[in-house]
Amino acid sequence: MRTHAELEQLCNEAERNLQCFYPTTNAIRRAIHVRLQNGYIIRPFRNVYARTAYWSTLNPAEQMRHIIRTLSQQFPNRIFAGISAAAMMYLDYGWKLHADGAVFIAGKTGNSKQTYRKIRRIIITDPPTSVLISSRKTGDSIQMTMVKNTSAAQITATSDIINAVTITSPARTLVDCGLRYSFVQALSLFDSAMRQGLTTAEQIIDICDDMPIDCGRIFRLIHYMNPLSENGGESLCRAILIEAGFAVPQLQRVFTDPDNPRKQYRADFCWQMPDGRLIILEYDGTQKYVDPEMTNRRSIQDVVHQEKEREDILRKAGATTIIRTTFDEARLQTPLIQKLIEAGVPLIGLTPAFAGPTNTGWQKAC
Repeated sequence: MRTHAELEQLCNEAERNLQCFYPTTNAIRRAIHVRLQNGYIIRPFRNVYARTAYWSTLNPAEQMRHIIRTLSQQFPNRIFAGISAAAMMYLDYGWKLHADGAVFIAGKTGNSKQTYRKIRRIIITDPPTSVLISSRKTGDSIQMTMVKNTSAAQITATSDIINAVTITSPARTLVDCGLRYSFVQALSLFDSAMRQGLTTAEQIIDICDDMPIDCGRIFRLIHYMNPLSENGGESLCRAILIEAGFAVPQLQRVFTDPDNPRKQYRADFCWQMPDGRLIILEYDGTQKYVDPEMTNRRSIQDVVHQEKEREDILRKAGATTIIRTTFDEARLQTPLIQKLIEAGVPLIGLTPAFAGPTNTGWQKAC
């Protein structure tokens, strides 16, 4: 197949800007059609294209961000909402929430028969909005900036701005996601928004006060959200144990080595029992063992040795039981719950929402 110089330039520029591309001339449109047939190019959304080899390197959340940035260029007045807005804010959630490839936008009316099947409208009148601006300051590095209480139309275009995406405000985004998804699926969104300092409980409640529907699910999420949760995997574990009726743990408690006060470790989850026992749950993300950035390029043996040393110090500092769990155990729920029961983590009552293992919408994202 002959190289199409103009199309290749379009592909290169799109990838450099972390987005997809769309045809601007009939010649490019014909070239795209040929390359769709042989698999060189993929079409993940209507009038949105990417090189297949490049697309396959992106995780589902990043794929969605690429699509949204491209759609924002095509439709500058569009307001992205729900899980689409959450993706643009880099909140934590299970990537399977993108399994249907849907893009959520704010609209005054719902979908019509003419609406593209991957568009989902959330009925909102004059929602509070923010704009996510991608700009290139120096070299190839891209800087992301959020400007609150504005829209893309109000942003003054400059030569360094690559794109500007209008989304519902962080508070409104959390409310829409909390109403759509289960507690287990949504808690990580709330945790990560708090951790990033994007919104407050008061702002979320203000959104609920203006809505004509029951927001009880949102108030429950507000009650349990915690910025100390360091990643989506930890939020998933905590949501599951809360749903299963276990006592809410203390997060990120600091322990000091009695023999060396300069050595300190934070435990992911802790339960201090009335009888003096101290139960610790540690979440082991898969990346801890396979990602060179997470391991500082140490061998797996070195990482495991450090974990053993860490456990020894936690026990010297008072821990009586240390449980380790993984993402796969949390996703399946039952293995994690069984470990908590065997360790004696207190149950304060099973919640009606817990009915055993369910599809949490999580895959290996943490």
